[in-house]
Amino acid sequence: MKEERSDHSHAKSPYSLAEPYPEVRVTCENARYAALLLQDYAGFSGELTAINQYIYHYISLQPSYPAIADAARHIAIVEMHHFEMLGKTIQLLGKAPVVHFPDCGAMHFWSSKYVYYGGTIYDKLACNIQHEADAIRNYRSRLRQINDPCIRPVLERIILDEEHHLRIYSQLREDL
Repeated sequence: MKEERSDHSHAKSPYSLAEPYPEVRVTCENARYAALLLQDYAGFSGELTAINQYIYHYISLQPSYPAIADAARHIAIVEMHHFEMLGKTIQLLGKAPVVHFPDCGAMHFWSSKYVYYGGTIYDKLACNIQHEADAIRNYRSRLRQINDPCIRPVLERIILDEEHHLRIYSQLREDL
């Protein structure tokens, strides 16, 4: 069993759940599993897109909607933790955690065009809600595709955070 030792705790905040994260480890190297996780790491609905989109929303919304901006910033920090865990998992699976993902036999590098920049506050929140829903759907798909008993708890824990973020963004939109 391959394992990455690190502190998987994070600061308590209303934007992350209190449940601890499982240790990042794998039973053995597996290129197929790594390729699947690269999509969640750097794909259109992946963690890197969420981080950049939410930080952009934090900066752009700060003057007019400071509470929503603050939520986006804190959620981005949780997404950074997901990004780190996925990157370490990909590396343990035997692949480099570069910001590209396989699609139809070709490698596609992450692009800033995946980030939703424009629109109203309602559009930004709707896009963030959709991003979280897509992430949940993708991680549930990974649970059907990945049978490694060391990886599955990490994905299940990430899903809990994404569901929490979906509730937060939905409530913020409802409160407008």
